[in-house]
Amino acid sequence: MAAENGVNLGSGGTRGRHRGERHDPIGSALTATWVLGHIVALFLLGVTVTQHSELEDLMSPLVDRSVPDQETTD
Repeated sequence: MAAENGVNLGSGGTRGRHRGERHDPIGSALTATWVLGHIVALFLLGVTVTQHSELEDLMSPLVDRSVPDQETTD
C-alpha cells in the first residue's frame, strides 16, 4: 500500500511526494508564467519572420520594375 502512494520504503525504487508534503502554488505559477512567456515570444518571433518575408515578396516586383537612377551631366 505504501508503494501505491509513491512512498519509498527502502528497496522498492518508487519515489514521490510524501503525505505531509505540500504543493507549492507559487512555484507552479512561476513555471506557468515562464512557459507562457516562451510560447508568446516564439509566436511573436514567428509572426515577425512571416511578415518580413511577405514584405520582401511584396516589394520585390516593385524594385524589379523601377528604373535605375540616371546621372545627368550638364
